[in-house]
Amino acid sequence: MGGGLESPHVKGAPQWGALYRARGDEVSQTRPVFTGDVFTGPLLPGPTGNIKTRTVAIIQHPCSMRTDGVELSWQVLVAEVKSRKEISEADWASGFFNLMPLPDLSPGEAPRTRHRAVDFDNLYTVAPNLLTRRIACLSPFGVNLLLQRWVHYSSRVVVPTHSFQSVTQAFYEEADLIEEWCDEAAGDLRSEAEACVRWLRADRAGTTYQQMLKDPQTHSMIRKAMRAELKNRWPTES
Repeated sequence: MGGGLESPHVKGAPQWGALYRARGDEVSQTRPVFTGDVFTGPLLPGPTGNIKTRTVAIIQHPCSMRTDGVELSWQVLVAEVKSRKEISEADWASGFFNLMPLPDLSPGEAPRTRHRAVDFDNLYTVAPNLLTRRIACLSPFGVNLLLQRWVHYSSRVVVPTHSFQSVTQAFYEEADLIEEWCDEAAGDLRSEAEACVRWLRADRAGTTYQQMLKDPQTHSMIRKAMRAELKNRWPTES
């Protein structure tokens, strides 16, 4: 079992950077919390009951962790992220089924802590207020690999990453748009995120930009419309 699980290797060479959208100081605080985001800092118990600071990754779908498109649910499903040595391409495909490797998660750290892995055997539901220090966001490919391994671990079914891409791309694009809106807007982060969601959900001749995001062909047009909206709301001073 497990044959067909994919990896970030190209012609046998690891491409660790393909897993990440941002790491460390690259992470934008205006980005909505998303599947695969890695946080450090929560005080959580271990198997023996020992409570300590742990690092966790969100393994929940971006919609199922929200009540209204912005507000996170009172509990979010996460898995612990532990230090783990780098694994081979063969092991990505047919081993370590309980893990989502995160090689080179912390490039500036020592080899012992540089490589990590999401451990599906160590699950928690945590309150959003514990998720304050985000240290990494996954790329679309990284999110899809995480979901592939999590679904396989739970069901022993291998779903190709391109299948996950077809159902996650709209949500990832929406997160990108909200991040850009909040970067450009003049108000506080929460109110601007809500304003962007309202704009995306506004009726437009029987549809919405949020619904249209399911078609990748519309992404450029919607992004252009959003930038025009932002310019109207906060015109640049001459």
